[in-house]
Amino acid sequence: MTVPLLETRGLTKLYPARQGLLGERRFLRAVDGVDLRLDEGETLGLAGESGCGKSTIAKLLMNLIPPTEGSISFQGKRLDLLGKEELFAFRRQVQMIFQDPQASLNPRMRVGDIIGEPLKIHRLTAKGEYHDRVLELMRRVGLHDDYFNRYPHEFSGGQRQRIGIARALAVQPRIIIADEPVSALDISIQAQIINLLQELRRDFGLSMLFIAHDLSVVRHLSSSIAIMYLGKIVERGGGDAVFNRFLHPYTQALISAIPKLSPVKKGERIILKGDLPSPLSPPSGCPFHPRCRHGESICSREIPALEEKEPGHWAACHFSGKLFR
Repeated sequence: MTVPLLETRGLTKLYPARQGLLGERRFLRAVDGVDLRLDEGETLGLAGESGCGKSTIAKLLMNLIPPTEGSISFQGKRLDLLGKEELFAFRRQVQMIFQDPQASLNPRMRVGDIIGEPLKIHRLTAKGEYHDRVLELMRRVGLHDDYFNRYPHEFSGGQRQRIGIARALAVQPRIIIADEPVSALDISIQAQIINLLQELRRDFGLSMLFIAHDLSVVRHLSSSIAIMYLGKIVERGGGDAVFNRFLHPYTQALISAIPKLSPVKKGERIILKGDLPSPLSPPSGCPFHPRCRHGESICSREIPALEEKEPGHWAACHFSGKLFR
């Protein structure tokens, strides 16, 4: 078996919290025992409701925050065992596109300097080549040369996201982590950015972790999909398998919420009861059981393991077979 480009095992992140001024110390389980694998050239889509832990996973993979438990490996080497120089090299290999293009750009820096800063940090260009290299990156993402000396506030949201994409590409990474890169943009601009990401992935041979709560966008970009709920992966598999033969009721509900263009193909819209439980006090047993219409008594007692129900298709559900009866 080939070594994955990026892999997590039992990845867990806890945040301390208190209930009231004198309350007992508790822990919020933002990420709870997550196993993920990203192979060379693959685009893995990570989907789920807001607050389920997707962005926390992105920060953990970027080594921006340390995990509480579990491990992250790059090409078979654990990040927590890397030396300072190896970790510096890792940061060049893995770059991030942030959700909010305005907040992720320094308002006091010109666009050319924002895009070119990684080139200086990693010493990737000679002094005489720097300007031309930045202009090349700008053109590649659809930005005009005249924008070099402008500031981020002079641009639209879509243009600012292109600046962020150019900055991520500057160091020629192998992996791009895109944390909901289109959720803050208008629908028409979303399509442009998605198409740009597809082109860049193909042209540069990138591997990508694409995070979103919109499953239709995830399906369009991803070769494989992982569904996340309350800090856990509840289903994982190829894009077609997850969409056409989902094995978890949460995935079923998410897919039913995707708008259908054809009135003939309208399916049942599944309305989940209740709200997403608090990660401070998750339900016993299966975390989804309070909102699940297929649940039985075992679901409130036993946490289902993430098991391979079909070749290459995993689900954490006691009754996956019920969805296809």
